[in-house]
Amino acid sequence: MASVLYLGLPDRPTTWLRHVYSDFATELGDKYPHRVYDLAQPPAGQFNGIRVVVEAGGSFATPEMIDEAAAQGVNFWQIIGTGINHVAVDRFQRCGIRLANLPGAFSSVALAEHALFGMLFFAKNYIESRRALSAGVICDPVNEELSGKTLSLIGFGASGQELAQRAFSFGVRVMAMDLITPDPAVLSNINCAFFGGPKDFDFLLSEADYLSIHVPLNASTQNLIDRRALSLMKPTAVLINVARSEVVEEQALIDALQQRRLRGAALDVFLEEPVNAQHPLLRFENVLATPHTAGVTRETSRRRAAAAVANVLRVCGGDDPEYLVTDFSTPKHPVDEIHVGSQGLPL
Repeated sequence: MASVLYLGLPDRPTTWLRHVYSDFATELGDKYPHRVYDLAQPPAGQFNGIRVVVEAGGSFATPEMIDEAAAQGVNFWQIIGTGINHVAVDRFQRCGIRLANLPGAFSSVALAEHALFGMLFFAKNYIESRRALSAGVICDPVNEELSGKTLSLIGFGASGQELAQRAFSFGVRVMAMDLITPDPAVLSNINCAFFGGPKDFDFLLSEADYLSIHVPLNASTQNLIDRRALSLMKPTAVLINVARSEVVEEQALIDALQQRRLRGAALDVFLEEPVNAQHPLLRFENVLATPHTAGVTRETSRRRAAAAVANVLRVCGGDDPEYLVTDFSTPKHPVDEIHVGSQGLPL
């Protein structure tokens, strides 16, 4: 009987979900038997004999599934994905099921490349170039180089550092802020011109030619880039968001773009997904919009599959898994919590 249950393969899966499952199944091989959860059937009976559940993305589990899993003795739940703001972490905690995600390091290269794509899109005036081609015009528009521009990174974890490395190779001046100060060797290797904390938030906003968001979504980062923050940015600056849409106050961004108080925005995330085709942000020529594909690469899927299977093998072998977001030792702050200062900034 299978000891591993895979959750996240509907009857008509997207290409991404097919890759996620295929890479997981290939990596798991015959190390442990597994079966796929039938989403068309109720939870009762589907967790019998299951020790470990592996879920794609974290959006498929329902409270009934979690309760049934706990009743049947499931003791570990692995999410193939990073963000957990949409996951019922407290319910897993109450049910006694260890829950793990896969940190940003597994998708950091993909996110960094996508953010850099956004920078180049604006630097090389892609929309104007297409318009000139259609009009039979050559040598127009006049583009700009990234060299000498300033990139401000809000959040300096795995994806922020990967972007910093790539941007520096283009001659970009890299500035960053985070709650945690990296090892000095990391800052030196990445050639970060300035690193600060939340007190430097306004400074990074005002200096940025490109502002890229790399923070998790939680109570203190929701609407972090609000109307006030946007007002501090140059009218020639570009906002890049490959993190979570709720970090940016949507209406404030729409207003800033309409009033040309920002050059543009590269957005991979939206409040409602799939995004409505009539969404105001999709009507702007100076918005590069993509459908939450920044981290959607074959390489990301393979890295995550290898990490998920490694955790499955740890648990089935009697060892503790990595990347836990539940804690059954001592009480502590919820995962990813950031304390908020008087101005609403993370401390």
